[in-house]
Amino acid sequence: MIAQFDVNTIWRRKFGQALQRRKPDTLLFAPRAWHAAGALPDEEGLSPVSLPPGWATRTASLGMPLLMHRAKALAAARGGSIDTAIFTSFHYLPFARRLRDRARILYYCSDDYRGYAGWGGDGAIAREAELCRIATLSIFVSAALRDRAVAEYGLDPAACVVAPNASEPRFIATTQRPPELAALPGPVFGTVGMFNDRIDFGFLDRLAKSDEVGSLALVGPMQDCPDPDGTIARLRANPKVHWFGARPHGEIHAWMAGIDIAVIPYAPTQFNHFCSPMRLWDHLAIGQPIIATDACDQIARQTGVLVIAPGDALDRAICSAKTAAAAGRHPNLESWDDRVASIAPLIS
Repeated sequence: MIAQFDVNTIWRRKFGQALQRRKPDTLLFAPRAWHAAGALPDEEGLSPVSLPPGWATRTASLGMPLLMHRAKALAAARGGSIDTAIFTSFHYLPFARRLRDRARILYYCSDDYRGYAGWGGDGAIAREAELCRIATLSIFVSAALRDRAVAEYGLDPAACVVAPNASEPRFIATTQRPPELAALPGPVFGTVGMFNDRIDFGFLDRLAKSDEVGSLALVGPMQDCPDPDGTIARLRANPKVHWFGARPHGEIHAWMAGIDIAVIPYAPTQFNHFCSPMRLWDHLAIGQPIIATDACDQIARQTGVLVIAPGDALDRAICSAKTAAAAGRHPNLESWDDRVASIAPLIS
């Protein structure tokens, strides 16, 4: 029986649910703090587990025995035992140490955890390195993460594979364009997602100033961001820029598909360099042209994306994107089921 710890983010959950569709006896655990019943929807197939405060911090070892007891009990209730454990961060290292003699350990690295607030430092690096060495297979969502781990932790490259994030079938389906987008002067360039310090607002400002852009749609919640040079203020004052705020997750595919030319404006940060953006795979599934900064290694490697490095001529890329948009869309769905299928023989 396979058990994944944990599925508390949507990208880990999508991976786990795809694995569960392929292997129905897979257990998906969603640890959360005491009295946090609403922290994660009790979706079908998930097993929420309440743990003491601090379970996902340096004191994770306090909650691991409880989680281990609950996992073993649930597996036994289903007539089996855990023979393969997939851990999704180094906070589960105490659990992995306890389980290594009884089960195969896998590490699913879905993010650059060093970039998480309060997660970095030499201690975090050492714990992740140990988890990778305990694991018989480490799965990384980006080649940049895999290559760094192999180089810094001295891992066997044959035991380290890349399985990027992915998309869902709904992104390839024909949908009705949101009327708010249909009313905008075209072509409509757009960014969908969280607007925070990961975004290069200066790039969006340059884009909005181009005469080649009809409208710039920004769809998603805005976190508190410093604006020392007034870039965000300029974007808010630009009549071509339209802010639509947060939209329900179930409607995001229609908003993404309603954009003529997708824009992924990541800022040049280490976290962005190592990431595997779900929005990339969603837009590839939809099939419209994509313009992006070169901040993300995975995006920069992706065939067909118009990548703009600092100093590049932006209007030339915009014109190329408009020409591609006029030629029609080329949907290309790489689903979570595809991802799991590609590595399932290694997991089994």
